[in-house]
Amino acid sequence: MLTNHKTNKGGKMITAHTVGKKYAEVQNLRVKDIAKLVRKDLKKFKGCKFSVTSDIRTINVKLIDCDDIKKYFYIWEGYSQKDPRYIDTFNKEVKSIMNQYNFDNGDPMSDYWHNNFFAFFNLHYPLLKRARVELGLKEIA
Repeated sequence: MLTNHKTNKGGKMITAHTVGKKYAEVQNLRVKDIAKLVRKDLKKFKGCKFSVTSDIRTINVKLIDCDDIKKYFYIWEGYSQKDPRYIDTFNKEVKSIMNQYNFDNGDPMSDYWHNNFFAFFNLHYPLLKRARVELGLKEIA
């Protein structure tokens, strides 16, 4: 990722133009075709099965199955509950695979969105239930 920060006179960041390292290769492709490239790149996670879907401006990656739950998840302890969460490096790596094809010149503070696509990474609910059991937490309905 290449990021150029622009600051005002007080040194506060006002924009952060970010371009993924593979964006130049895909800037003329449809999001549907970029999703195919993301799907191919996600095959590096042996033992994990992903669902990659897209529409006009969004790529959704969902982790469907995983051979080794303890390799990719940990138990997060909140105020009144415990839940499985992705290990941070796994989460960041999946998101960086998506974002290498993206650019972002938006400014959320002024509600201005200018990017190639929106990228989301989620967990399939049946896998969440299995992760809870394998990590020793109470099963949920």
